[in-house]
This record gives sequence, C-alpha cells and structure tokens, in this order.
Amino acid sequence: MKFKSLFLVFLLAVTYQVKAQQPALLPQFTFFKLDGKAFSNKDLKQGKKNLFILFDCTCEHCQREMKSLNANYAQFQKANIYLITLDEAYIIPQFFNTYAKGLNTKANVTVLQDKNHMFIPAFLPSMYPAMYLYSTANKLLVYNSGDGGIKKVMKVINK
Repeated sequence: MKFKSLFLVFLLAVTYQVKAQQPALLPQFTFFKLDGKAFSNKDLKQGKKNLFILFDCTCEHCQREMKSLNANYAQFQKANIYLITLDEAYIIPQFFNTYAKGLNTKANVTVLQDKNHMFIPAFLPSMYPAMYLYSTANKLLVYNSGDGGIKKVMKVINK
C-alpha cells in the first residue's frame, strides 16, 4: 500500500512539473520556411492569436490531428497557424496531400522547418503533436501534447 501511495505522489509531481514547464510567454525562435528563408518572432502576423503545432510526418497522432484541423479549419480562420516540423522538406507536401489536403496553402497557415532543433528546448513539448495557442499579447492560453489538441484549442480560439 505504501508503494502505491508513493507512486501516486511521484506521478502527480511529475505531471505537475511537466505542466509547469510550459513557457507562459512565447519563446524566442528562428525556424525556416520551406523556401529556406528564416522566420522568427519578428515575422509573426500581429493582431491575431498564434497557434504553433509541432508535428512529425510519420506520427499517427499528428496525422489525425492535422486531419481534424483541416476538417475544422473554419473555426481557425481568425488565428495565425504555424506548423513546425523537424522533417526534411521533400516529405512535407506529401504529408499534407495525404492527411490535410490544402491546409498548407491557406493564407493564415505557415509551414516551418526546425532546422536548428530550437523548438523542443524552447517550448518543452512532452510528445507529438504539441500545440501551443498564444494570445495577441503572446501569453500561453492552451497547451496540449498528443491526441485531442485540436478539440481543446477549438474551445478557446474564438473567445
């Protein structure tokens, strides 16, 4: 019985620590557009909430969440969406054609590569896909890792 209680306390402490680690303010970053041009905080479009999603083209959870984002795109039109991946450029169009056709060509969607591996140490995700919705003042509103993030973000994005 003591072991179960100790394990539960440990589990709660770890869970709390992971949630507490998420940056409350948008971290500084430099990613790259698919044409190779640098994209940083100064390039963010102003006046809208910013949704950052770290995804991997081979991740089943990412594939489902992108499909969900595409299906519910109408609810995300008032936000800037930044889709960040560590994947090589050649695989990215195939990913969108298969799982979220046309999403990557929407006016408010920017696909970025994390060539310098900055996302993970700056944003501290715990698993793929990782979603971060920031206010117009760059304050974290929603964080989600794994499945269910699109539904979670939809509850907050247009408030």
